Amino acid sequence: MKETSTNVRPFSMKDKIGITLGDLGCCCTEQFRAMFLTVFYTLVLQVNPFHVGILMLVTKIWDAVNDPIIGALVDMRRAKKGGKFIPWIRAFSFPMAVLCILGFVNVSNLDYGFRIGYMFVTYVLYEAMYTCVNVPFGSLSSVMTDDTRQRTALSRYRSLGGTIFMTVIVMVGPLVLYDNNNQPLPGRFLMMASVCALVGLLCLQITCVWCKERVVLPVPEKKEKLHYLDIIKHVAKNRAFMGVVLFSFIGMVGASIVNGLNTYLFRDWFGDVKVMAASGALNTVYALIVFAFTQPVANKLGKKEWCVAGAGGAAIVFAFLFFFPIHNPVLFIVINGLCYLGASGMQVLVWALVNDAIDYQELQTGERNEGIMYSAYSFFRKLANAVSGSFSSFALGIIGYQVSEAVQTTEVVNRIWKTYTGSYVIGYGLAALVLFLLYPLGKKKTQEMLEQLKAKRAANAAK
Repeated sequence: MKETSTNVRPFSMKDKIGITLGDLGCCCTEQFRAMFLTVFYTLVLQVNPFHVGILMLVTKIWDAVNDPIIGALVDMRRAKKGGKFIPWIRAFSFPMAVLCILGFVNVSNLDYGFRIGYMFVTYVLYEAMYTCVNVPFGSLSSVMTDDTRQRTALSRYRSLGGTIFMTVIVMVGPLVLYDNNNQPLPGRFLMMASVCALVGLLCLQITCVWCKERVVLPVPEKKEKLHYLDIIKHVAKNRAFMGVVLFSFIGMVGASIVNGLNTYLFRDWFGDVKVMAASGALNTVYALIVFAFTQPVANKLGKKEWCVAGAGGAAIVFAFLFFFPIHNPVLFIVINGLCYLGASGMQVLVWALVNDAIDYQELQTGERNEGIMYSAYSFFRKLANAVSGSFSSFALGIIGYQVSEAVQTTEVVNRIWKTYTGSYVIGYGLAALVLFLLYPLGKKKTQEMLEQLKAKRAANAAK
């Protein structure tokens, strides 16, 4: 039976800002690496894109395998005075920040084999520490409140953290990391990694103070053995959970490949990597619009409905661009931004969809297992990152991108455009189709589920 702690203050704006800062803290290291680590490996360390792809594929898949293990350890830990999830975030955010910085040390003077070895060690260790922070943080919102509107608000505020970071880094990164000839400045990568790591560490420590765990599960007097395989079976039978997992997986693969190629698109297709800063400025406006209107639109249309319509519409626009390329970067930035408005529900509401899937699990089995369910979801997110990060590197190798050349051939440049737009179409289009066909919790079904769950909890409490 679930209980609500009365020893902490009521849910407030402080919790919302805390969850925003937590996501910002995670994004400061993870998204910075996602945007610039491949660029650093290829253009600064001069590592073959195929080798970068293999490195990311192997290490990310291994890291994804670790996620359910960390989730199980989190679930088995008794909630203490500091909470069940917050102590993990507080402790592991320090080594995560250090390893983010070490990943951008310029070791290009080392032999090629030693460069690969250094990349492998720093990559694996960082991902292990990030897992120990991100799995508990992902589970945190489910124990901060059991009110559906407050959970939607937390999902919205959480997405704001990533939006803030992406807005700033897209504006500042291109202006700081490259010279006037579009060539990377190695020392600037380390400098920005250090700033991002320290800001991320500060944000996560504030999250540990401002976010409060209120929903607790009573611990049985006799410690029972965790039937891990049984829980995995239940998760596999959860249609809502599998729907949001596949939706997120496919969408993330498409979006991550696009993000991985973003720098090369502006550097080689448009011929000016610094114009990416204009995209960051425009995204500030779009981010404010998304933040203001996502929740009322989702309340009106339904979370599933909004995600399907927005992502599907964006895929149609990029299908047109695939066949009719444009060379004006400003026009592209405007069109891309409008598509972001449409597809924003896919990014902003996914955490609310996961929480609804956890409720669906509780309705089916009587158990929530937030840590394992979130870590299972995180496993597929990490797997998506592994595949997509590798695919963007493999794509560069396949299209013939030469890391030692300042200027690419016309044929290679044209292939960058086709790969970029095609990845967007396939990723977002298939994601929208999967959510529409598989995920059962539309607006009406979600409300019915919550009413049934409320009655079931009341009946259990009366026993």
